[in-house]
Amino acid sequence: MPVLNDDVLLRVASFCDIDTIVTMMCTSKHLYELLTRYEQSIVKDAVALYTGGDSSLFPPSGAISSSHNVEREYLYPKRYDILNELKIRTSRTETLLSPGQPLRSKIDSIFSTPGTFLDLPQVERELLMARLKETCKLVDRLGDCAADIMSMWMQPAANGNSSQKLDADEAMLKIHDRQLAYIRSLSPLDLAYLFHLLAWAGQAYAAENPALMADVDCWERLLAFKEASLRQGTIMLWAVFQPPKVKKSANRTEDTTRRKPTTELARFAETCIRQILEEIRIYQSTEPSQNRLPPSLHMTMVKSFVEKTGRPSTRHAIEMERLILEHIRVD
Repeated sequence: MPVLNDDVLLRVASFCDIDTIVTMMCTSKHLYELLTRYEQSIVKDAVALYTGGDSSLFPPSGAISSSHNVEREYLYPKRYDILNELKIRTSRTETLLSPGQPLRSKIDSIFSTPGTFLDLPQVERELLMARLKETCKLVDRLGDCAADIMSMWMQPAANGNSSQKLDADEAMLKIHDRQLAYIRSLSPLDLAYLFHLLAWAGQAYAAENPALMADVDCWERLLAFKEASLRQGTIMLWAVFQPPKVKKSANRTEDTTRRKPTTELARFAETCIRQILEEIRIYQSTEPSQNRLPPSLHMTMVKSFVEKTGRPSTRHAIEMERLILEHIRVD
């Protein structure tokens, strides 16, 4: 039986997900040693494939934040942990935007509601959905700013003996500054897609949580959800819209229409929203001259679009819709 040379094996590995690579490693000692030795280059190729060669979708440090648990662990650059995280993100995005899921259902509803997107042809709908999946990578890139800042503290200190001490408040401000800078670097088209993804996610969030939205703070809560999604990444969307787990028994299947049980991720999402709600209350109760809160990511997203396009701020949503329609239109 012919044996593939190492160059071919490495090339194949660069297109594989983490599960396939682990399987390959288990086939022989040679493959295990080969894939371990070239871990960094394989991960680098996989990241390039995931981002479509767009380096702006990955933090400069190459490190990202995990989303398999609420701790958002720091994932070192060019390690196989990165591939596992990319697999999780891809799988969740596909699920969130698959037919029948709350977020997708809300987006589908715009095709039969009076407005700019009414009766969008099927081919253009598919282009829109494909672009929204890419926009999810922008959302995760914003969340990865945390890992980008963490990289600064993971490097050895000047004396080379220990890592620099991370101050939590300082780190949060630096992360927010990086997120603001990244949003300002986006093109008007990217900003338009980002705005609409969050707008539709917000509508789906309201539909999924009628009791919460009946509160007097409903509009602030909606804004807090959007802001939290920008800060944390698509883990926020997954925490809110993940499908309930269905328990099967010999005689029956659990009713999936019942309210989902509170999960660790759901509690994480609610905590993030409450924190931002508190920021909003502080902002509303503080004199403008005394307000020292940094600008919100959502507000910066809108302001950046207006500044880049020169359009009136009161028409930003209409102009964003127009830009998206021009982008997906098939003549």
